[in-house]
Amino acid sequence: MDYDADGDLDILSGSYTGELYLFERNAEGGFEQGRYLLDAKGEDLKAKSSSVTVEAIDVDADDDLDLVLGARIGSVEVFENVGTRARPAYEGTSRPLLTAEGDKVKGSNAHHADWDGDGVLDLVLGSEYGGVNWYRNLASNNAPKYAASEPLIEKGEFKQRQEVDGPEGAGSRTKVFVTDWNHDGLPDLLVGDVQWLYYTLPPLTAEQEAEKLALTPAYEAADAILDEAYEYRNSFVGKPGGIPDDAKARIDEASKVWRPLAKKMAKFDRTKSNTHGWVWLYLQQPAVEGQ
Repeated sequence: MDYDADGDLDILSGSYTGELYLFERNAEGGFEQGRYLLDAKGEDLKAKSSSVTVEAIDVDADDDLDLVLGARIGSVEVFENVGTRARPAYEGTSRPLLTAEGDKVKGSNAHHADWDGDGVLDLVLGSEYGGVNWYRNLASNNAPKYAASEPLIEKGEFKQRQEVDGPEGAGSRTKVFVTDWNHDGLPDLLVGDVQWLYYTLPPLTAEQEAEKLALTPAYEAADAILDEAYEYRNSFVGKPGGIPDDAKARIDEASKVWRPLAKKMAKFDRTKSNTHGWVWLYLQQPAVEGQ
């Protein structure tokens, strides 16, 4: 997208940690090193959530581009542009994007597209737990009001599928883009995902069984100590004063003992998984009269 209205296409990117990046197109046709977007005070612009995606669009009818952020877990956020179209500057704190009824809009990426063909841009969103949802725009492009969420693709049921069988449909952490893929005048969906496919290793040998048996008491003891450390930490959650340093230190010390033992125990697991990602094409079918 043309971030700074200079006639070429730049790249905006979210991040796992919540910062937002601009990769600006240079005179040679390549891109400059990514840099943080800053707020109007010159400080790093950072989302409240993690694993965010970003789309630039005017959501308040003032002829500049605001930033709409999807998040894996949490509500969609908006950073209002208090600068201009060519020189964006943003409020330092985001606000949640709300429906016309005042409910928070949620989704792992917030993509604006005219899904129902009425000439205004709706919101189509992926989801951390799978599926694709549609928030119809009841108003205008530059002053949107969103209806309640409607599923375009239902969230699938989790199945521990085997590597040899492959996937059967879009999985988790879906990201969506609307396009007329087959040029039939109807918007279709491109849906990216992440999935885990499983495989089974051969049974443990007698030597491995003996090694596991010898390691188990130390691992279980370390695991119990770590559980106690977390219980102690969690007893302070939501209380005045926050979590004390000694609670954090207990977890750190317990983890130092537990982590190498857990790594050794993991090699005895016979069920393993590979992480995959696919892009799925969902073609919209023409409406049938009377249905």
